[in-house]
Amino acid sequence: MKRLIVLLVLLAACQDNEADRPELRTKAAQEVGSTSAVLEAELVETGPIKPLTVGFLWGTTTDLSIFSAPSRHIFGDTSGKGPFSIKVENFTASTTYYYRAFAADTGFTKIYYGTVVSFTTLP
Repeated sequence: MKRLIVLLVLLAACQDNEADRPELRTKAAQEVGSTSAVLEAELVETGPIKPLTVGFLWGTTTDLSIFSAPSRHIFGDTSGKGPFSIKVENFTASTTYYYRAFAADTGFTKIYYGTVVSFTTLP
């Protein structure tokens, strides 16, 4: 009987389709100009952390953590999945930039990152 109860508890836990952590997809930059670009990402899974704070980090190196990135935009809290984007208009022409999406709990004690993506602004 104990085995049956343990099995039922395990099955109930496995039935939960919630991801164990947030999943982000940093997408390719759009509308790249000489001084601007649209940064895009998608929050694919929220995981157990709700609400989540989402945003972008960018700079001219790949060292892009919430603590080291020279530039960032924080959208604020969300509880749902879906795309998010921002048009940034203060880039330097003919420069390669790197960016990534991030999600964090509201206290920024747990931070999750998307992949680093690059683009080069036009001359």
